[in-house]
Amino acid sequence: MSVISLPLVGLMLVVVGVTVVVVKAGAVALRLTGLDPERADFQALSAVTGTGFTTRESELVVTDPRRRRIVSTLMVFGNVVLVTFIGLLVGSFTSAEQQYEIPIYGGVLVVGAILVYRVLMSRFVKRRWDHWVDGWLRSRLRLQERHVSEILTLAPGYGVAEVRVDADSPCAGRTLATSGFRQAGLLILAIRRREGVTPTPAAVEQIAAGDRLICYGELERMHEFVGRPKGPVAGGPDGGAQPKTE
Repeated sequence: MSVISLPLVGLMLVVVGVTVVVVKAGAVALRLTGLDPERADFQALSAVTGTGFTTRESELVVTDPRRRRIVSTLMVFGNVVLVTFIGLLVGSFTSAEQQYEIPIYGGVLVVGAILVYRVLMSRFVKRRWDHWVDGWLRSRLRLQERHVSEILTLAPGYGVAEVRVDADSPCAGRTLATSGFRQAGLLILAIRRREGVTPTPAAVEQIAAGDRLICYGELERMHEFVGRPKGPVAGGPDGGAQPKTE
């Protein structure tokens, strides 16, 4: 067997190992920007390999300058790895002295890559590497902020919707405290009116016909609440709520 090809195969295994640890480091960095672990792992892997992005996943990156920097770095690294790996692969195969050596080198490369991956992804190594990267990044970067849109969609089934209050709605003329929204588990984030927007309205804020209420809560519960017939407000004095969604 060629003495030239074996070192090249070894270098390719080193490249595989470095790629794995860099992907994990990128995932930790993305996690510190507010992404959940599963999504951060997917984003880091997608950036290095240049595949796997969807429109929704891309928006989570491009709307945050910190994530754009992290993903851009991973993309550049991924391209460098690809060129390096292809060069080493071609070099190892072309340096083979006999034709039968090519599948042998290929088999050694595949088995070695699997072993390297399994070692680096073992619980012991992964935990220690993630812990070190997390501590290193926290000591140098400010990556703890979360975007409000992500906070409001952390819980499955919850989200934000705009609810319109019609003139014949029983909650028109009531305060937020007596409208029944809070008793239904719905939080009013803002009230949109012609004259402007009232953010984080107080409980004594009166709801008027034509108001558009920006609500946060369980979406299914929200549909049930705004679509129910007129009647007593849950937890309220004697009126019901009949707002309509757009």
